Amino acid sequence: MVRAQFPDVMLISNRENVGFGQANNQALALTEASTLILLNPDTLVQIGALAGMVSSLYSDPTVGLVGCRLLNKDGSLQRWTAGAFPRLSNVLSHYFFIDRILPRSLRPAPLYLDRDISEPIDVDWVSGACMAIRRDALQGQLFDPRFFMYAEDMELCHRLRHTGWRVRYDPRISVVHFQGESLRQQKTDVMLSSLESPRHFFEMTRGKTAARVFDIIVLAGFALRWMLYGLAVKVVARPEFSQRFRSSRCYLGLAWRILKKNLVVRTTAAQ
Repeated sequence: MVRAQFPDVMLISNRENVGFGQANNQALALTEASTLILLNPDTLVQIGALAGMVSSLYSDPTVGLVGCRLLNKDGSLQRWTAGAFPRLSNVLSHYFFIDRILPRSLRPAPLYLDRDISEPIDVDWVSGACMAIRRDALQGQLFDPRFFMYAEDMELCHRLRHTGWRVRYDPRISVVHFQGESLRQQKTDVMLSSLESPRHFFEMTRGKTAARVFDIIVLAGFALRWMLYGLAVKVVARPEFSQRFRSSRCYLGLAWRILKKNLVVRTTAAQ
């Protein structure tokens, strides 16, 4: 379809899925543009959004990357639009619903946005589903090829912030992101990446000992969700509870696989 209807577009057609990060790295090598915009296929761009992102990016010479406000198809905010880098405190707060209970003043910096705001702010990371980047800020590297899919946006933002660039979240610009639509078409190994990649980034930035605690928190968090949503299904017959129950059960199994895998690796290394 792209070849037939958009012959002026350069199309890269890989024989196999090389992953989100590596695929974008391929595209980077084929352009000398000073500004890059990454956009997921499962998005609906509102009029003026991309121009607005470029304008926001160049409104301040210290900003190296801009992300926009991602919306669900019903118009509500997607919390995973942006947030703070994972730490044990905010990971625990997220998985155990502590961020839903404590007042905002007592919570750690949220892993994902905890409210809908109206003005641009500096954040640790923004979602790679839609972002604008200065090429100069990249210093020749877009994504770390060790990340097959997921958390490569965190690593990119971490690298840019480490070299002095600011990362901005601009909620004045909105893009609808049909989160999960493309994921449902993927195999288990891709779904596994949605847990393994953030865990890898956490270990890179927090160390191996903290990563062991991270594994336990994630596993226990999905176990808690599985039990709570299972109870909710029995009490209230709502389709979203059934979907969350099934999803929690699936991710609980994946989290257990990751924990066992890392236990085996550590045991082998010790021997």
